[in-house]
Amino acid sequence: MDLATLSESKGRFYVPSFAVRLAGKDLLRDHAVAVTGGEVDLSLGAAGRFSFTIANSFDADAQEFLVGQGRAELLDLLAFGAPIEIAVGYGDTSTLPKLITGVITQITTNFASGGSPELSVSGYDNAFPMMGGRNTRAWTKKRDSEAVQEIAGFHNLEADVASTEEQHDQIEQNQESDLEFINKLAKRNGCEVYVTERTLHFRPPHNKGDGVVTIEWGKGLLSFKPDGNLAGQISGVEIYGWDPKTKREIIGRANHGQEPGRDPRRESAGDELDHVLRKRPVLRVRQPVFSEAEANSRAQALLKEQAEQFLTGEGETIGLPEVRPDRKVTLLGLGKKFSRVYYVDQTTHQFGTDGYRTRFKVKEITL
Repeated sequence: MDLATLSESKGRFYVPSFAVRLAGKDLLRDHAVAVTGGEVDLSLGAAGRFSFTIANSFDADAQEFLVGQGRAELLDLLAFGAPIEIAVGYGDTSTLPKLITGVITQITTNFASGGSPELSVSGYDNAFPMMGGRNTRAWTKKRDSEAVQEIAGFHNLEADVASTEEQHDQIEQNQESDLEFINKLAKRNGCEVYVTERTLHFRPPHNKGDGVVTIEWGKGLLSFKPDGNLAGQISGVEIYGWDPKTKREIIGRANHGQEPGRDPRRESAGDELDHVLRKRPVLRVRQPVFSEAEANSRAQALLKEQAEQFLTGEGETIGLPEVRPDRKVTLLGLGKKFSRVYYVDQTTHQFGTDGYRTRFKVKEITL
């Protein structure tokens, strides 16, 4: 969707609005708590994080943070683990798109020599329980996707999990948090990991098709810094393993041209290296694989991971809740090379009484 059409549907971006809800109740409108602004950070492979600031809540006479007509203690409401939902956008607060749902994990303030102390409240999305602890366990005769589904169920999360092909004799989690372990499985299967509301997503990236929004430099796109870097890139990957039953070496391969989600009209780092170097640089890795299909899958995943570092970038736009990780955006007005569709890897939505801005990071396989 182009920015003009989106602007029309959003009331021309005139008045940004936000709602911070605690257990379903709007802190500003239902509790009369002066939330002045905040941030929502969303990133692939990590728990989403939020923070917001509260002003004018400290009662000097009572020497306490108070709220509401009954003058209840605010910190009793903002307890650790209290559910938070943040919605940001334009227009009626009841219809704003939700950016994050999670729980409070941190509260800070500063009693300085002058002025009234503010409260800063922060927390994580519903991936937070998977961040803690170090677990050791094993799955026998299971696929990676089945292990991920089991972990999601343990944390009371719905599972949007793409089925992986290979059944392993054993999958081992060794002194890792559940989130670290799931990211390891995602990496070897070429998948992305993130949580929205109460759903854990483990699936190949949505890196095909058009962008969810089209933004032009000077017309909504405030800044953009692309970086195409051929250093450290490879033309292919070879995975070596050993089959103890047949006593034979297993070899899996992936070559440039096979990068998932690549734009066929553009060239990848491997394509460019063919023009620059006489000998193709190949990444050769020994891993515990037990079939050629598994070795090929691992090689594809490693090629994807490396190729995605060829073209990266970061930018800032007017506040757009549509710009989120695992989505694509179309950026224009950047010249022939850099005007294109990009895959979003990370976003920071900053909102407050002074407006709404979205910062983002992107990665692409071709240039």
